[in-house]
Amino acid sequence: MFTYARGWALVLIMLLAAATVQAQEAPAGRWWHNKQVAGQLQLSPGEIQQLERAYEDSRLKMIRLKSQVESEQFKLQTMVEKRNVDDGAIRAQHRALEQARSQLADERFAFFVEVRQIIGPDRFQRLLDMAPKGRRN
Repeated sequence: MFTYARGWALVLIMLLAAATVQAQEAPAGRWWHNKQVAGQLQLSPGEIQQLERAYEDSRLKMIRLKSQVESEQFKLQTMVEKRNVDDGAIRAQHRALEQARSQLADERFAFFVEVRQIIGPDRFQRLLDMAPKGRRN
């Protein structure tokens, strides 16, 4: 039987895990628009265009995937809050949530790799070194 207290503990763990994933991201936003960063990395106009296209494509996918994660979280939370819980159903819903999170993480990583391909490994490492310590991957 899934108790109410254990249910809230599960929700808390899920929220902490989501915060940890966000803290591991590469530099946020459109950092190539920052003239100082673009200058230090010696980005060409063509590279900036490639980064912009990659960002827009990835951002649209991540918006959709984040929405899916929120939907799966809501479904799981609703199940946890019920007095009587079907153990199999709640485990299946947890798997659905983890799959949605995994897809979002995969997309974040795909963008990370694409940026590395666009600017090359040396400038990519310099970019990581410029990122605030809490945002380094």
